[in-house]
Amino acid sequence: MNVSVADDAAWPEGLSENGLRVLVVDDNRQSAMTLKWAIEGWGDEVLACYDGPTALQIAREFKPEVILLDIGMPGMDGIAVCQALRAAHETRSVKIIAQTGWGDDAMRRKTAEAGFDLHLVKPVNFDVLGEMLALLRLMPRG
Repeated sequence: MNVSVADDAAWPEGLSENGLRVLVVDDNRQSAMTLKWAIEGWGDEVLACYDGPTALQIAREFKPEVILLDIGMPGMDGIAVCQALRAAHETRSVKIIAQTGWGDDAMRRKTAEAGFDLHLVKPVNFDVLGEMLALLRLMPRG
């Protein structure tokens, strides 16, 4: 798998001081681990898992600030996971980014209605993801 990660020079120094807690959820283990390693390279603390029920458990314990969530997972799909996260008090305000092969307007509407904050189309563009996370690092955290 070819992975293109933006040059380190594009990222502010001291990034790890402002690092985010990120949870990557994707039933494709290779995809999940590639995202995990890339995000760790930007100075964030990252965990990865491969199914919806595990994602809900980890989210309660790890308390991520950002979740990258695959939509098309078997069993409990990303839409159901997002809705469960939004319904729970302790995960209601986490930033949730859909990552999916579907980028049409109908799917974007569906993810927005389910409670996703942002929508990325696979294969994930690491420059775009990096910019999203850089902006989230600047936001007030509570």
